[in-house]
Amino acid sequence: YVGVIPVALGMLFLPFLGRVRELWIRVFMAATVGLLGFLAVDAYLEGSEIAAGGSGAFGGVGLLFIGAAVAYFALVALDRYLRDRRERAADAGASAFQLSLLVAIGIGLHNLGEGLAIGSAYAIGELALGAFLVFGFALHNTTEGLAIVAPIASGERPSLARLAGLGLIAGAPAILGAFIGASAYNPELATLLLGVGIGAIIQVIVQIVPAMRDGEGRALYPASVAGILAAIALMYVTALLISV
Repeated sequence: YVGVIPVALGMLFLPFLGRVRELWIRVFMAATVGLLGFLAVDAYLEGSEIAAGGSGAFGGVGLLFIGAAVAYFALVALDRYLRDRRERAADAGASAFQLSLLVAIGIGLHNLGEGLAIGSAYAIGELALGAFLVFGFALHNTTEGLAIVAPIASGERPSLARLAGLGLIAGAPAILGAFIGASAYNPELATLLLGVGIGAIIQVIVQIVPAMRDGEGRALYPASVAGILAAIALMYVTALLISV
């Protein structure tokens, strides 16, 4: 639900993307930022409570920041490396499919970190947090599906088997991450893995912000602010319903 299906849905929506007004796409991106920001704060609060219940021998709440920092900088380095590879491949005349494959690999490694956070949340019994992470990452991964097929949009379309392969490369690592995260039955490891999820969320937000800028280069304007606030309100109301 987090990796494969949302990525596939994003890939399927490519033919209709040109019919959607650019403003609505920016609002959707802004709503995604608001949703992910809510998730990051919620994961931090939950992680702090989990750390407080541990022995503290391995750093307590500090593990959240360590996990977040490691995940963020690792994903930034990976993104820049793969971006350079794509640019060099494009300059060398690589096929559109090869460029899409590089994008899918980068997204797959990113989804591995998201799966770790989800698995650890369920392993320690934080069902509400796990559900939020599933919903938030699934929404974001729909846009990642569009990023995968963007290089092949204007050229010759690959076979369905190749498209399915791209979707699995991008989405399946979330499943592996969830299984690994589900083994986190102690507070220290769970705290660290939730920190990894927070770092992944922050890196996603940094990537999305440029896509929500208007023609004047502003990230915050009435439409984007409305999208952010609407997403936060939706997540807040959902949290109240789940807690009840």
